[in-house]
Amino acid sequence: MKIGSGDPTARRFVGKDCVVTGGGGGIGRAVALRLAAEGGRVAVLDVNEEGARETLALCGGQGLAARMDVRSEADVTAVAADIEKAFGGVDVLVNNAGIEKLGTIVETAPDVWDEIMAVNLRGPYLCSRVFLPQLLARAAKGGAAVVHNASLMGQVSSPRLAAYCASKAGLISLTRSMALDFATKNLRVNCVCPGIVHTDMLERRFALKPDREAAYARVSQRPPVHYIGNPEDVAAAIAYLAADEARFVTGAALTIDGGVGAA
Repeated sequence: MKIGSGDPTARRFVGKDCVVTGGGGGIGRAVALRLAAEGGRVAVLDVNEEGARETLALCGGQGLAARMDVRSEADVTAVAADIEKAFGGVDVLVNNAGIEKLGTIVETAPDVWDEIMAVNLRGPYLCSRVFLPQLLARAAKGGAAVVHNASLMGQVSSPRLAAYCASKAGLISLTRSMALDFATKNLRVNCVCPGIVHTDMLERRFALKPDREAAYARVSQRPPVHYIGNPEDVAAAIAYLAADEARFVTGAALTIDGGVGAA
């Protein structure tokens, strides 16, 4: 198969140094595995250091795993320095770390609102800002990319997801602003907007239901394709946006939702 055909052995990231936040599981783990399978050297970062190390081991152990809280400027700055020392720079930054908590604005206490915004919006801003010198240095030598993991809920909405939806809408807007700011610097900035994807986050929602299997069956029928996506579906899209073949793509919000948004 040729590059871009969905073949994970296409090797589009040979010689590329990649950073994935929230890489300890779910979509982040799938992204790290995809980038590594295509030849990339990956730094797996997560507030759960054990999860990050497990992901790195699954990637073949070539790279770096570290604990990092995306809300903390000190954490991000220290880890970025370690990565620069180990890798010499960064070609690809995937801002994947995110959290979800249910609630209307009445049910969402100010500290919960602030926590969601801190992880889902401040985190990508902070990581992008701190890693920017490394990204721009690599961009000057041939191109670099930032990919944010936003959400379909940043484009549409759903009951009792006020803070989450607001944070992801902000991340889509941040994507567009960054794309314009660095378009002439050979640094591309895009985001993906996944819909219903089978992750631990989704399983936590199912756990709240009295009949998990019935809830799963109902949710599976919601997308027009009549099945729930998996982390690898999102990872494939992120790999495309991060690869050089997407050189004419910046400021995009790529929806990956099985047709939900079109219905």
